[in-house]
Amino acid sequence: MLRVGILFEGTFPYVRGGVSSWGKTLMSGLDDIEFTVIHVGANPERRLPKYKFSKNIKDFFEFFIFSDYTYNKPPLTDSIVKEISDNIIYPFEEKYMSSKLYEILKRNNNIDFTKMFQMNSYWDAILSMYKKFIPYENFNYYYWNTRSMLIPFLNSLTIDIPECDVYHSVTTGYAGLIALMASLRYKKPFIITEHGIYHRERQLELLRSKWVKDEYRMSWIKLFNTISALTYNSASLVTTLFYKNQQVEKELCYDHSKLELIPNGVDYKKFASIQKIKNDIFTIGLVGRVVEIKDIKTALKAIKVVSESIKIKFYVLGPTDEEPDYFNECLEMINVLELEGIVEFTGNVNVLEWYSKLDLVLLSSVSEGQPLVLLEAMSVGIPCIATDVGACSEIINGSGVDDVEGKCGYIVKSKDFMDMAKKIINIFEDEKFYKNASIIGKKRVEKKYNLPQMLENYRNAYKMVVEKWQE
Repeated sequence: MLRVGILFEGTFPYVRGGVSSWGKTLMSGLDDIEFTVIHVGANPERRLPKYKFSKNIKDFFEFFIFSDYTYNKPPLTDSIVKEISDNIIYPFEEKYMSSKLYEILKRNNNIDFTKMFQMNSYWDAILSMYKKFIPYENFNYYYWNTRSMLIPFLNSLTIDIPECDVYHSVTTGYAGLIALMASLRYKKPFIITEHGIYHRERQLELLRSKWVKDEYRMSWIKLFNTISALTYNSASLVTTLFYKNQQVEKELCYDHSKLELIPNGVDYKKFASIQKIKNDIFTIGLVGRVVEIKDIKTALKAIKVVSESIKIKFYVLGPTDEEPDYFNECLEMINVLELEGIVEFTGNVNVLEWYSKLDLVLLSSVSEGQPLVLLEAMSVGIPCIATDVGACSEIINGSGVDDVEGKCGYIVKSKDFMDMAKKIINIFEDEKFYKNASIIGKKRVEKKYNLPQMLENYRNAYKMVVEKWQE
């Protein structure tokens, strides 16, 4: 039986959300394939899994990128350190650096890269770069910033994970690096699936962050770009969920023929069988974790505006314990906006039991991949309003490529609570649009986002890369 090593960075099995739900669905759906789950975290901490493992998950391995590990491997040599430093062009040219790094890693795939910090050649290299590029900066800050950039990178290059027939990293990043090195050591293929574009997400975080000085911000961004370029160009196959993502991948991937679209899928029959309840009050639901990236606050502002015109009920359906401070801020906003009795946080619930009660699904996120919640709601026949992030526009407006024509809701700009409120009122008042949106949504999911189709696409992808690798 085929064994797939599937790598999750910071998600399954500890964090609920779209990527984790997708992973659980993929593994349980492909019951003719065995899986080894590799979880890549930051630091060790005691956590309980949020998901049960299906029977075909045969092994579980954890790795923490900021931990101190002792590796029983030969150390890298001064000549390797010099070769790496000689190919660092400032400011980094990602495609060039990634190709040079790949050649170095291909020849040196089973050594302890973390020993670099103990070597005179490393000291010479960083001192040379400091004098050449930023001699006006505090050297102490420069030294520790460089070290913090390299620790997770070098750990990821060194760690050994269980041998499998094919590796599947659900991101580029550090998980992608680990998959690449396993591919080189065991001489097995690896593929990448991106829900969001990893290096773009890190770029947004870095541009907003206060912990890194402006002088070093671009170096961090270029590092993540280089990691993405390295993994794109060494993978056998790179899949993503929607067209807009693929256009971004093309910027760093030389061989566009290895890029493939595999949309998410939901169990259409299961959700389509849910019978809607006729509500006395127009009922809106936001299905998602109460975290900053979901931008619950913008949704609350929109609900306040709508509540001044029509009688509504708004449920936030998802866990509230991941970012307690943000949840408390949302509760305070409810008090300030006088939304008590209108807004309710349910905590983690079985959404199958809730879709029958909802008239509209709202998604206010500032970042998404291809949200399963929209596909689930559409399968039930619930119109949706979503921000213009990730694949939301393709899902609601249609992609125009082998798709059902028409809209199953509205797209609004992120943070635009006034337009969001206006669109909610439009859906409430326009019965004809509501009925058409309901029909179009069901047809679109059945045709383009059906779970059996998604599972077969990944089954074929695993089979194809393994067979091609063995030729």
